[in-house]
Amino acid sequence: MTRNVGPEDRVVRIILAVGLCVLIYMGILTGTAAIVVGVVAAYLLITGLFVRCLFYKMVGLDTAVQEQPYSTSDDRSGV
Repeated sequence: MTRNVGPEDRVVRIILAVGLCVLIYMGILTGTAAIVVGVVAAYLLITGLFVRCLFYKMVGLDTAVQEQPYSTSDDRSGV
């Protein structure tokens, strides 16, 4: 699977996952809510680290930076 998570999206996912894990660790979330939030945090952390998101692939979304072809001065001048 190709990369489809951009650098900004990656940072947000990792920070959000760590924040959710802190909520669980501090005991603010308990029981079923902690389990659900833990699964979401694990998914966000894994997709942030591996730069691939299954949901983005299903929807056809790609936030990764695409490389632009190198242009020479001839391409810019229109000659």
